[in-house]
Amino acid sequence: MEDGWGVNHPKNMKEKLLGYWCRYKLIIIFLLLSVLIAFGCAPKEEWNPQVLSNEDIFIPDFSFSGYKWGETEIPIADGEVFNIVDFGAIPNDKKDDTEAMKNAFQAAHKFEGNVIVYFPEGRFILKDFLFIERSNFVLRGAGKSKTTLYMPLALNEIPIPEYQKELEEYLLLNDKRQRERERGVDEPFSIYSWSGGYIWANYPHERGKPYLSKYNTEQNRLAKITSGTRGDFTFEVEDPSKLSPEMIVRINWYNKEGEQSSLINYLYDDQDINVGVRHWESPEIPLTKQEVTILKIDGNKITVKEPLLHDLKTEWFNDITEWNYLSEVGIEDIGFEFLYQEYNYHHVEYGFNAIYLTNTTHSWIKNVKFRNGDNGILTDVCSNITIENVEVYGRKYHYGVHVGDCYNILAKDLYIQAPVVHTFTFNTGSKSCVYTNCVATTMPTFDQHSGLNYQNLFDNCTVYIDDPEHNPLTMGGAKYWSPSHAAFSTFWNIHFEYLFDNPNNDTIKIKGVTDSPSARLVGLTSNYPILFDYPINTYSEGINKKGISIKSLYEYQLAQRLGK
Repeated sequence: MEDGWGVNHPKNMKEKLLGYWCRYKLIIIFLLLSVLIAFGCAPKEEWNPQVLSNEDIFIPDFSFSGYKWGETEIPIADGEVFNIVDFGAIPNDKKDDTEAMKNAFQAAHKFEGNVIVYFPEGRFILKDFLFIERSNFVLRGAGKSKTTLYMPLALNEIPIPEYQKELEEYLLLNDKRQRERERGVDEPFSIYSWSGGYIWANYPHERGKPYLSKYNTEQNRLAKITSGTRGDFTFEVEDPSKLSPEMIVRINWYNKEGEQSSLINYLYDDQDINVGVRHWESPEIPLTKQEVTILKIDGNKITVKEPLLHDLKTEWFNDITEWNYLSEVGIEDIGFEFLYQEYNYHHVEYGFNAIYLTNTTHSWIKNVKFRNGDNGILTDVCSNITIENVEVYGRKYHYGVHVGDCYNILAKDLYIQAPVVHTFTFNTGSKSCVYTNCVATTMPTFDQHSGLNYQNLFDNCTVYIDDPEHNPLTMGGAKYWSPSHAAFSTFWNIHFEYLFDNPNNDTIKIKGVTDSPSARLVGLTSNYPILFDYPINTYSEGINKKGISIKSLYEYQLAQRLGK
């Protein structure tokens, strides 16, 4: 033979076997399908959700969520590299590396161009906050299983930073306490229950999240809006002179009509809902908001990148204000581990918190892992953040990946092994945010946390439940912000896999969100029959019907928008 191999040489035998497979594969596939059909195991026919062609049922467009609206991959950022080893950090020496990390961060903040603070392979010890207060800043490790940032202290053992003092004052003034008579708990709320993190990105000197009206300052008002329609990309303003293309600005909606306002009725889809006092007690503060990117100005007509979440009306006093933010911030390829300490109590967490993003847009967290924390990732006052490829392990958490007062957050490819009080959560103020392609294996919950969260999507997720009494749909939050969500919360292709015996194949009743309107439930399935109690004007389709043709609503809408 020309190649010098004998006919029985393994190389030629492999080629002969490959030839047999190519020749007979159709026969083999036919025989396999015949066996499957004979035993009733034929592939099930897919079904198409009718809601997508029903113009009478409103489904929000979730495709603008994430970094750069999902239109581009997260970049492999380049820039000036500041290796923490060059500033004195030594991996695996069991000594405190905090000062070396701080020095590397300080040097990176002084540099004019793009920067990468690099954590090489190994284990490093951190005992204080590291603040990211500039754009074009990437914190990068060597890999989430290669670089570990170990934090032996809880944040409540570290001096309180200025950013947290307003929250501390708010909790004291309102006597916020966790009271559980059956367990003898009566403790003040922790300022780190849902806020703060060892790695904290925030625009310099900006409030991380407002809590007290006395600290409010007059916003830089850029324009008064005269009209606009939900879903459109254009609206009218009185005077566009302070606006320019490429600006990222904030549209505000105000309730100055009180408890019976038209804006409240609109946000709750004109359903008969009892709402908490936060909806009307502060008319000078926007009830809800949306961050948008200006593309074009033509006379008084403004064109933006994002579709409007709501109508714009004179009685809602819509205006445009300035927003100070960071952008192009990345945290990637690194693991976070905390000193093992049993979870304390709900709202009384010690502060084993890894990452907190505030006042940040078009940024990302990817390829990270957490072990034994109170909170993995927390977010507030952000937009268009992608959080992807995250693993959460160890003891009980409050939040694994938290979506707070944010817009267009995309959390995808999450694996949550640890028990988490609020596994997948849309918290106070979240809108147009997405969890997609996620798995949770221990006491999972889909949480909607009172505080005017709306138009959010749980998408293509699988959860495993081993306790017959466990309810995977929860209603968190305070009564003054009730109900649990406003209109158009969406569940799409969610699978509940029960790990306990059910010999009679009894229907499992899942208590849904009973105080909130106009949810959309499409393609919810289980290994046992399930029944949802989600009573107020809910649209449901394909419950207990496997084989939905569109596995991910987010991916479908994105592909439709981009013409793919």
